[in-house]
Amino acid sequence: MIENIVVNTIVFEDLIQAGAKQWEVFERVKSLGISKIEIRREWITDFQEEIPKMVLEAEKYKMELLYSIPATLFIEKRLAVDKLLEYLDEAQRMGIKMIKFTIGDFEAVNIEEVLRLKGILQNKQMVVTVENDQTMESGKVEGLTSFLDCCKEYDVPVYCTYDVGNWCWVNEDAVDNAPQLAEYVKYIHLKDVSYENDKPIAQCLDNGQVDWRAVLKILPPNIPVGIEYPCGAEPLAMLQDAIEKLVAAH
Repeated sequence: MIENIVVNTIVFEDLIQAGAKQWEVFERVKSLGISKIEIRREWITDFQEEIPKMVLEAEKYKMELLYSIPATLFIEKRLAVDKLLEYLDEAQRMGIKMIKFTIGDFEAVNIEEVLRLKGILQNKQMVVTVENDQTMESGKVEGLTSFLDCCKEYDVPVYCTYDVGNWCWVNEDAVDNAPQLAEYVKYIHLKDVSYENDKPIAQCLDNGQVDWRAVLKILPPNIPVGIEYPCGAEPLAMLQDAIEKLVAAH
């Protein structure tokens, strides 16, 4: 199982907010026996400088990189072509194996846009996914299944990142939705969620109310599972705890 565990750099949010760069945490992740890191695009401040450094650090520590893009594929029912090409270029420069977007304003009847997406993604050497995010537009199971069913029908190579905790932000259930999306899931984001004044808050595993173990039993085995929540000022201890729970759950 440990070979499938991914650490999203949000684990090191405190360090990043204090000025650390994402490539500077690679060694810490590797020290826990993890060889996969998910880079957050919104935390890259100087692409010209940081992308080469991430490539060098990944080579040094033999790390596999994934890429989280906080952007939608569709804007006003049209594919955001220029932005998509920009993101894919960044990913290729980093040797990314898997990239994640959200869907955005997608309309299933607009097949021309779906085929345009297919043309852009053909022959790309990476797995492209869309995530259920924390918005009503891109975070509800009905929208995800509609888009992914359409991709399947037209052989568009787009799959699903299943965020176990994000369903709480759209008042849906992670266990109920898992069977509906399981055939498309290539990556899992893992967090627990508690509520404060009826508002969901991301938590470390077993500090909330999400039955993440039940979800893992439904979704495909042997795919990457990303630890994706802030782990405080001393992240390695909390991260080690999550790794042990994940290994035990499998």
